[in-house]
Amino acid sequence: MAIPTIDTTIGGANANSYVALSDAETYHDSRLNTETWANATSDNKTRALLMAANRLQSENWLGSRVTTTQRLAWPRLYVEKVDGIGPGYGWGYGYGYWPFGEVYLSTEIPQRVKDAQCELALALLQGFDDGAEDPMNSFSADGISINFSTQRPSGAFPPSVAQLLSGLVSGNVLMRA
Repeated sequence: MAIPTIDTTIGGANANSYVALSDAETYHDSRLNTETWANATSDNKTRALLMAANRLQSENWLGSRVTTTQRLAWPRLYVEKVDGIGPGYGWGYGYGYWPFGEVYLSTEIPQRVKDAQCELALALLQGFDDGAEDPMNSFSADGISINFSTQRPSGAFPPSVAQLLSGLVSGNVLMRA
């Protein structure tokens, strides 16, 4: 069965990814601990990117879609940039007052969304399952045994992905250290 071709057309009716395979390669080339990505076949990298983009679709993104015909959630309207400039003269560059901070353009995919897709694709190649529970339920050391029950909420992202999406998804809070 043929693997679908990645389509990154912004706002496209057939778009299926925010990131082209070549851009994901560049992203992972600059990161540590991406051996899984480097050793994966081109087909599996494509599959991981498509799965990651599909998973990102289920988020409760801020703002609203630009058109009703776009396949992916981004681009969006009225989403304030996470580190944009404060309120003032925005969109019109002096022709009107916008009471909010700087917003993403209707033709723009935030770099944070693209990076999150790359991170999630890597996690998927490494075996991440967003519906799985944390398998660790006990720990023993020096004769002391601790039993506990923890589980990651179903649908939770890896921490690196959640951090990138913070401020773009409803219910998330941007946290800085």
